[in-house]
Amino acid sequence: MKFLALTGLETALLAIATAGAIVALYFLKLRHRRLVIPSSLLWQRVLERREERSLWEKLRRILSVLLAVAIGLLMVFAVARPQIASLTGAAAKTLIVLDTSPSMLARMGDGRTRWQHATEAAKALLKTGGAGLEFRVADTSGQFDMPFTSDAAAAQRTIDNMRPVASTASFPEVDEAGTQVILISDGVSLPAVPNGVRRISVFEPASNAGITAFEVRSAPSAPLAFEAYLEVTNFGKEARKTSITISGAGPERITRDAVIPPGQSFSDLFDLSKFAGGGIRAAIQSDGDALAADDVAYAYLPLNKKARTLLVTKGNTYLQTALRLDSYVDLSVVDPKEYREDPAVDAYVFDGFAPAVQPARPALIIGAQSVPWLKSPTGMVDKPEFSTWTEDHPVMQYLSLHDVSISRAAKIDAANLTVLAASGQKPQIPLIVASSPTATGPRWIELTFDLQSSDFPSHESFPVFIDNVLTWFGRDQLALPRTTGIVEVPILNAQISGPDGKAVASQAYIDRTVFDAPETGLYVATTGGHRQYIAVNLTNRQYLDINRSTWTASPAVRLALPFFQHEPWFYLLGLAVVLLILEWFTYHHAMSGKSRCD
Repeated sequence: MKFLALTGLETALLAIATAGAIVALYFLKLRHRRLVIPSSLLWQRVLERREERSLWEKLRRILSVLLAVAIGLLMVFAVARPQIASLTGAAAKTLIVLDTSPSMLARMGDGRTRWQHATEAAKALLKTGGAGLEFRVADTSGQFDMPFTSDAAAAQRTIDNMRPVASTASFPEVDEAGTQVILISDGVSLPAVPNGVRRISVFEPASNAGITAFEVRSAPSAPLAFEAYLEVTNFGKEARKTSITISGAGPERITRDAVIPPGQSFSDLFDLSKFAGGGIRAAIQSDGDALAADDVAYAYLPLNKKARTLLVTKGNTYLQTALRLDSYVDLSVVDPKEYREDPAVDAYVFDGFAPAVQPARPALIIGAQSVPWLKSPTGMVDKPEFSTWTEDHPVMQYLSLHDVSISRAAKIDAANLTVLAASGQKPQIPLIVASSPTATGPRWIELTFDLQSSDFPSHESFPVFIDNVLTWFGRDQLALPRTTGIVEVPILNAQISGPDGKAVASQAYIDRTVFDAPETGLYVATTGGHRQYIAVNLTNRQYLDINRSTWTASPAVRLALPFFQHEPWFYLLGLAVVLLILEWFTYHHAMSGKSRCD
C-alpha cells in the first residue's frame, strides 16, 4: 500500500495526532457549577444509583470512544489517498484510439452509425478501468490527442468532441512502454497499425451508392456554355436503382434514374445551358443507402457574361488582338487622352500609360509608370532574361518564359509587392509584379517592360498570360474542388463564408488561407474585390467504399476489472459516515444513561 497525497510518515503522524485529540476531547470534563440546596435527602437515591452503574454502560462508553477514534482515522487515511493494488487495480496506462474516417458515418442494422457504436465502446472502456488506471484518448485524424489522465469524465468529453473527418489517417505515437493500446475502427481506412494493438471492430456490411465525381466544366462547343459531369458508384453487393437530381439556384432542375450494378459506376454529362449562374447541387437517392454524406455534391456555375474590359493605348495590334480573341472579354479601346474611369468596366488594361489616381477596378499596367499608386522606376536595365517565376500563382500558371527576350526593362523597388517573375541578375530585376496581398485596393499587375521592347506578344504564352490576369482580377470562375476536413485556398488572408453564409474561422499560412470544412457545401473565399468559390465534397472512393474492411469480427475487449471501481478514499469516507451514525447512537444512549444516573 502506498499513499498518493501524503508520505507514510506524514500519514502516521497525522493519525496519531488525530486519535490523541479525539480521546482528549472526549474525556474532557466540564467543571460543575456549585449550588446551595436546603437538603441532600432528595439526592441520596441518585447517588446510590450512580454507584450501581452496570458494566454494559461502561463498555458502551468505551465503544463510543473507539468509534470516534476510528472515524477520525478513516478521514485521515482518506485525505492521504491510499492505493491498494489488490483492491483497486495496479497503476496502468491505456491508449484508446478512435478511427475518425468518414466511413464511420455509415449506418448499421440498428439505425445507428458505426461512429456512435465506436464512441459507446470507448466510453464503456473508461467505465471498466480501476482507480489506478490512466487513459489517453486520441483519433486517427490527428485533431485530438489528450494526455494521460485518471479523470474519466474529461476523457469522455474529449470523445464527445471528436467527429469523423476526411484527412490522411495516422496512428498516434505510443511514447511509454507498457501502455495498453486499443483501436476502435471499422477497418476501412486504417493507417499503419503497430504490433500489439488490441482491436474493437464496429464493421457491418451495408449498401451504399455515392457520388464519386461532380464538376462543372466548359462545353467544347462554346466558351460560355457549361456542362456538369457526374459519376455515381455502387459500393454494395446488389444492383441499386438510383434517382439523380441536378438543381441550380433557381427553379432549374434535371432528373434521371439509373440502375447501377454492384461495384460499377454510372457517369454522364448534363447540359447546363438553361441554368442561371450560381451554385449547382447534385443529389442521389436509393433505398437502403447507409451513408448519407456522399449523396450530395456541389459545384459552381459561372455567370454567363463577358468581362467588360477597357484597353487604354495609343495603339498596340498584338494586345488588341489577344484581348479580342479572348471569348470571355467584351473589349473597348480608348486613347489615353480620352480616358475616363467608367464604373461599368470590370477591368482595365493600361498600355504605356497609367492614370494619376488608381481606378476602382483591377488593372494590368504594361510598362513601368511614375504615378503615386505605383512604384516609380529608379533606372533601366538592358537585356534582362526571365530566370524565375512563381508557377503556383494563378497569373503565372501554364506559362513558359525561358525563351522570351526583352531588350530593356525598368528597375523598381519591389518592397511590399509580389514578384511574379524576375531576371537572374544580382540583385534580381522584377519583370512582372503584383499588388501586395494585404493591399486594401483593387488588384493590379505590372510589367516593367514595354511590349514593343520584347517578343512576348508573339510568344505562345502571351494570350495565356492575358487570360490568367483577367481571370485573377475577378472573372467569375469555377469552384475549387476540395474535400471535407482541413481546406487550403491559394488566397492570403481571405474571409471564408460557409454554405449558410456565416463566417468560418480561418488563418493565414504562408501564401494561403486554411480553414476547417466539416460539412459538404459551397464555401466562399473573399479578399478585397475578389471572390472564389470552394466546392467541398466527399467523393473519395477510399472513404465511400464502406464494405472494404479487413476486419470481420468484433472481439470483446475489456480492461481488467478490479474489486473496487473507485479510489479507497471514496469507500473510507463512506465507512466513516456509517460509523458516525453508529457512534452518535452509542454516545446518545451513554449520555442518556449518565443523565438518568446524575
